[in-house]
Parts: sequence; structure tokens; C-alpha cells
Amino acid sequence: MNTKSKTPLIGAGIFLFLFIVVALLTTGTQGFLLDENVAYWADQQTNAVFLKLMEIASVLGSSEMILLITIIIGIVFIVKGNWRHFFFFFVLSVGGVVVNLGLKMLIHRARPGDEISYIELFDFNFELQSYSFPSGHTMRATILFLFLIYVAFYFGKRMYMQIIAYVIYTIIIVFVALSRVVLEAHFFTDVLGAIIISFAWFFLCIYLFYKPKRASYSLFS
Repeated sequence: MNTKSKTPLIGAGIFLFLFIVVALLTTGTQGFLLDENVAYWADQQTNAVFLKLMEIASVLGSSEMILLITIIIGIVFIVKGNWRHFFFFFVLSVGGVVVNLGLKMLIHRARPGDEISYIELFDFNFELQSYSFPSGHTMRATILFLFLIYVAFYFGKRMYMQIIAYVIYTIIIVFVALSRVVLEAHFFTDVLGAIIISFAWFFLCIYLFYKPKRASYSLFS
């Protein structure tokens, strides 16, 4: 396997290492100070327009919105018969939810103010406590819009359209993450860890689905 084919795996390893660093930060003084400083900045934001943008961004990362967009994307791939991208997206999105839940249960970090939150979907509450690290909102949104960035790169024919898509999707990811801190639903390190582990998971899925065809154990080879 050449170096180019290993690039996604290397990327996944780098982001996994960074995630571990952030996870360790959450248990120490430096992480606490970082969270406190960002939380203090967020408390000073009183501009009504900015706060409204944060509320909208938070909705974009909600379970309901992500699920609806995911279903639409899945239907498009099924109609077009693009099964490779369908299964790639399915594993990426569903697997991302499983990874997030597993990490939350493993780390058991309480939310700001020790608030107990339960998983919600379409106004139904599931009796499963939702911990703080990593942020589910941020991770769901990051995975979805990373995939849309990939789609823009894979299917886009004009570079300027690709660049526009990259910028828009990146801004949405940042805004969703920022909204969770401003709305006091998460610590800064929660959303930072969520973004980093999302990149790790994305690169791992890229590696698994797009290995060189000569590797007999590759998916869809």
C-alpha cells in the first residue's frame, strides 16, 4: 500500500491522538481554565442577532434536523443507485452516533452546572442520560457536513462552487459548535473534542471504503 493510500489512516491516527489530548485536558486544571475562559466570553455575548444565530445553529445540529437531512441524502443515493456512497454515508453517520454514545458512557463527564440531560428525539425523551463529552450536537453536525464537503469535492465540477460549499459547511460546523457553548449546553472542550473525533472517524471511514482494490479485504473492492 503506497503512502497516498495510507493518508486517511494517518489522518485518523493524528486526530485520534489529538482527541486523547483534549480528553485528558478535561480532567486537569488547564482544561478547566480553558473552559472557564471561553464560558466567560460566551456570557458577555448579549447581542440579540448573534444569540438568535446561535439558536438557529443549535437547531441545525439537533437530532431531528440531522435525521431528516440524513434520510433525504440516503434516499437520493438509493434513487440514483449509488450504493457505494449510500453505505459509506450510512456507516459514517450511524457509526458516528454509536462512537459518540460510547465515548459519553466511557468518560461520564457531567454537563455545565451538573445538569442532567436525557436523549430526545421528536419530543420523545429516552431514559438514557446524555453526558457532556464529546458534544453530540457538534459531532452529528460535523460528520454530516464533512460528508457534504466530501460530496462537493467528489461530484463538484467547478472549483469555485466547491470552495463556496467548503466555506459554507465549515461555517455551519463552527457555528453549531459555538452555539453549544454560548447556550451553556456544553463546555468548550466538549465541542472541541467532538470536532476532532469526528475528523478521526471520517478519515477512518474513508480509509475503510476506499482502499486500493488489490487489497482483498477492502470494503466494496
